[in-house]
Amino acid sequence: MHQSVRDYWIAFNDPLEGRVDFMYLDQKGWVSTGIGNKIDETAQENSPPSHAEREASLAAAYELRWQVGSGGPAATQEDVASAWDAVKVRLDLATHGHRAFEGLTGLRLDNSEIDRHVYAKLDQMESFLVTRAPFTQFSTWSANAQLATLSMCWALGPNFHFPLFEGRVAERDWNAAAEECHFTPDIGTIRIRNMLDRSHFLLARIVEDQGLPGEQITLYLSDTFGVQGALLVLGYKPGLQDGDDGPNTQGAVMSFQSDNGLDQNGAFNDPNTVSALGARLAELGFTVL
Repeated sequence: MHQSVRDYWIAFNDPLEGRVDFMYLDQKGWVSTGIGNKIDETAQENSPPSHAEREASLAAAYELRWQVGSGGPAATQEDVASAWDAVKVRLDLATHGHRAFEGLTGLRLDNSEIDRHVYAKLDQMESFLVTRAPFTQFSTWSANAQLATLSMCWALGPNFHFPLFEGRVAERDWNAAAEECHFTPDIGTIRIRNMLDRSHFLLARIVEDQGLPGEQITLYLSDTFGVQGALLVLGYKPGLQDGDDGPNTQGAVMSFQSDNGLDQNGAFNDPNTVSALGARLAELGFTVL
């Protein structure tokens, strides 16, 4: 993948998945941690594992450097297995969000270990993806097309099977890929991921048509959705990147305006604010539309 995709990966996914330093169950009842990292090989969602599935899941959990408490001693494999079992058995809490699991175990990951694991999984995912026929030219794709495809893999796994989508990307028909990349359930952060993936495939078409640098991620600042993304990249907090010009977005815009000596009007489409956002993104290596 292009280095820009790797550099942007955590900033792109963190607002979608959150950063969680303990084990929890995702919406499908799979034990997860970090930034949406599944450590569960149970085949059937919202189901207890077989003996073999549990052993495979524990092997994945053992790959992480767990601590007993934040900053505490290294956890043993027995500690990790006990914590995994304590979380997995609470399938009744799977729809309650990760906070429902915070007190179930005492094991924690530090931020550097979360980042290490995220990048390890990203590299594993790419290595598998490029062995599949529709993706053999992945290395020649623009950063936007790579980002959107890897985003789908992060949510679905790199062996996802969307025949129409796979045919479109194999042909580099990015506009058509944008219409075929959607997956369900289209709610919550999955809805936002679908919106982001679609926008990056559309941007991939623009990058190729206009001859823009393919190794750089291109972002646009023409609407609330794009400005929210820029604010997230720059470390401001507009809430979810949902295209809603609500109080969180306006507050983040005002914070950016204050930090950059601009009129604090909170308007996402203020020309001076858009220009300043674009300049900051360009400094970080993005192409800005």
